[in-house]
Amino acid sequence: MENENPNEDGIENQIDENGVALYAPKGTGDDTPFSFESEAAPAGQGDGGVFPEAAPAGQGDGGVFPEAAPAGQGDGGVFPEAAPAASDWERSFDSVASAAGSGRDPAGDHDEAVGFPEEAAGQPVEADDGHAALDFSRAFEPVSGLADAASQPDDSEQLSDSGSFGFLSKETDDDRRVVEFELAQERVDSTMATLVESQRTFFNTSQTRDVNFRILQLKKLYRAIKDNEGLLVEALQKDLAKSPYETYATEIGLVLHEIRYVIRHLKAWARPRRRQGDLHLFPAHFNIYTEPLGVSLVMSTWNYPILLSLDPIVSSMAAGNTVILKTSEYAAATNAVLKAMLEKTFNRSYLAVVEGGYTENHALLEQHFDFIFFTGSQNVGRIVMSSAARFLTPVCLELGGKSPCIVDSSANLEVAARRIVWGKFLNAGQTCVAPDYVLVDKGIKDKLIELMKLEIRRQFGEKPLENKDYPKIINERRFVHLSTLCPKAEMDFVTNKISPTIMDLGGMNDRTAVDAEVMQEEIFGPLLPVLCFDNLNSVMEYISSKPVPLSLYIFSTNAGNIRRVTQELRFGGGCVNDVVFHLASSKAPFGGAGESGMGNYHGIYGFRTFSHEKAVLVQSLKFDTKIRYAPYSAKLLKLLKKVLR
Repeated sequence: MENENPNEDGIENQIDENGVALYAPKGTGDDTPFSFESEAAPAGQGDGGVFPEAAPAGQGDGGVFPEAAPAGQGDGGVFPEAAPAASDWERSFDSVASAAGSGRDPAGDHDEAVGFPEEAAGQPVEADDGHAALDFSRAFEPVSGLADAASQPDDSEQLSDSGSFGFLSKETDDDRRVVEFELAQERVDSTMATLVESQRTFFNTSQTRDVNFRILQLKKLYRAIKDNEGLLVEALQKDLAKSPYETYATEIGLVLHEIRYVIRHLKAWARPRRRQGDLHLFPAHFNIYTEPLGVSLVMSTWNYPILLSLDPIVSSMAAGNTVILKTSEYAAATNAVLKAMLEKTFNRSYLAVVEGGYTENHALLEQHFDFIFFTGSQNVGRIVMSSAARFLTPVCLELGGKSPCIVDSSANLEVAARRIVWGKFLNAGQTCVAPDYVLVDKGIKDKLIELMKLEIRRQFGEKPLENKDYPKIINERRFVHLSTLCPKAEMDFVTNKISPTIMDLGGMNDRTAVDAEVMQEEIFGPLLPVLCFDNLNSVMEYISSKPVPLSLYIFSTNAGNIRRVTQELRFGGGCVNDVVFHLASSKAPFGGAGESGMGNYHGIYGFRTFSHEKAVLVQSLKFDTKIRYAPYSAKLLKLLKKVLR
């Protein structure tokens, strides 16, 4: 039986067939329940998976937050230590182009007043000797649709009564499609291999080891982002219906801030460090050099396509690597702008962009990279790690997980409600560090829910689905999946928007909560389950029994509770009395642990992730202790035991 009685605050409370209370703003005029059979797009239609073994919908990637400081504030708007002229590096790119078939990337003059190159655009690839240059452009043409195209009837063929095309049997036609797909895969494999070899050839010139070269490239990237800001905003509006404010606050502004921070500190990070040796090595000392790894692959995702593409690139460039960026096939408009922007600014033998789906992913993972950085689901992360293992390639995996948010009885409920609603429904819940579910003390559960209902209305209006600043779900497949998790949520099948919805699941160990489908996977959408607990001990046991979350949040003024949660529970990172903002800083590491990932980045942590620290012992010629040389004696052994203990 369904109960639908609006309460006094104008937000409709619903009870579904499982007894789950739902709270979401309700539009007026149409109370007719929708029918999946008549209105929903069939699950599986739309964009498809990145890999055949793609993660279940709902496991996802991404992360961010707003309110980044405007670029240019904090350092006087001027980068220190302006890089030298780019002419030397232009000749280096030319030499690589001659060897690998790539074109030249003139950096142009730069404005000394602000330390930026005035012109950052590269030139089209041309052959200097009359021979055709290597055509990298085909590497960036998605070919994942070739198999589908091959499966369509040729207009020139007639369909026979038996269902085969012309004189071909069904078996022959199937074989033809298989062969065409394999040929397409081989073509992309060959193109990717050529691209990787081109980048390795340039890396081996050692030009990227020069810190001034790295700083110049980062300044070019900064300028390119600023010049294309309007196009990036328009693209994200198409892909996710993000507002210009949210786009800048959660993506563009954060990348610009990261670039400025890295440039200010890069020379200090890259400087060799001296360490005194141990007593048994006296009088030797160590020089520790931080060197780049080589050719890096950055595999990005769709929910924050600018931030999660460019932030890792900044770290890789700062460390002195070359980069191939593989964008997600879902954010097509943003990917197109990123590709055009980056390939206009940089030579492909230094930084290249690859679009596409399974075919391109497979081709890239067949190549030997020196480092792979992946942001995405846990299932696809396993595929990436397995492929990297064949070459013993190190990886950094930024994955997802169900991030809990704890609210104890001492919390400031007004602040908690406001910040939880903001963090959860940012980007329509498509944020890897969003609070995935709330664990609240049973004595304050009802009060917290009421306050969150009011905050939903205050932040998104009476009709969130009509709010032009409220983002949409990325595609129909994801939309339909989320709609099955909470069929009674307010949603729009035309715009792919789902209204912010609170789901009261009762006690965290109740059968309703245990069996709820929404608690079986990362939600990655605007649905917020609320579960109540009796005491903190039960919360600690509950979270400890689950996979390690990417993030964890606690709202409390009880120092003991805060200490227990932050020090005794495993999680990638988190906040006390806030959500999401822990990844806003370039001064702190961001990354997962356990099932939510490995490795971290941002600021110096990203620089270290994409670098190798090489220790070189420097020994004196003035002393040569005989304790290490044969013949050995009992006296020398006694002395050795005194030194090494």
